[in-house]
Amino acid sequence: MEIGLVLGGGGARGSAHIGVIQALEARDLTPVAIAGCSMGAIVGAFCAAGFSAAEMQEIMSELTYQQLLSFGGMGGLIGGRKILTLLERHLPATFEELAHPLHVTTVDVQTGELVVLRSGPLAPALRASSAIPGIFSPVEHRGHFLVDGGLLNNLPVDVIRTMTLHPIVAVDVAAPPNRRLDFGKDKPTLSQRIEAMVSGEESLLDSLFRRALTVELFMKTFDVPQRVMTEMRLAMQPPDLLIRPRLDPQFGAEDFDRQGEAIEAGYRSAIAAIDEWLMSKGE
Repeated sequence: MEIGLVLGGGGARGSAHIGVIQALEARDLTPVAIAGCSMGAIVGAFCAAGFSAAEMQEIMSELTYQQLLSFGGMGGLIGGRKILTLLERHLPATFEELAHPLHVTTVDVQTGELVVLRSGPLAPALRASSAIPGIFSPVEHRGHFLVDGGLLNNLPVDVIRTMTLHPIVAVDVAAPPNRRLDFGKDKPTLSQRIEAMVSGEESLLDSLFRRALTVELFMKTFDVPQRVMTEMRLAMQPPDLLIRPRLDPQFGAEDFDRQGEAIEAGYRSAIAAIDEWLMSKGE
């Protein structure tokens, strides 16, 4: 069965999308039109390019939280150059070269307007859709300064409704607003601090810890308004099937070292939801 697929943002939690795509493959459900935001846009691009779930898992294993902690400009803690390099290495250069149409949500930080990208350079569009304000630097694109589309439309079901008449499957991986922060997480251990002192890099170690904590705090404050906006949009434009992978509530958007866990949760949740949905349709 051909479907439209919507993949929402959620940082490392978006690895669950790979498990969902694995479940779609197992049930012969083929996405022929895709819309996504942030990590959902990135996974959606690989899907639109024809990559299998297994291939995506191998590629995404290259993405770690430590790789993201590079210095950024234009008001961003993180520059995003390494993400861009990863995308450019594996994906087609433009939207037009994808096997299936892809729509990516971003927000113009200057005007506050939703900007949906569907043509032109692909990797910069994906970087823009993932640029959480204050964390990642904005992306300048066609006269816009673009940031994470999750500000206004993290699960763009309404966008894909304009692309296809096929049934719509949407996957929401956003962190729950009640997720608690661990302010001691990733704090340097005594052995790490001693090693850093010996090598003369103690100040760098402290800087990276503070940066990691700042990133987590920014992402946490992003969760609450994003959830409210998503629920409002779903009430107006519900998909035919909504999948919310059962991830650990404490699984953070920055927990890229838990990708395997997210993929497995995505697969299990999706298989159960898809089977129930197909049964209700008599298929």
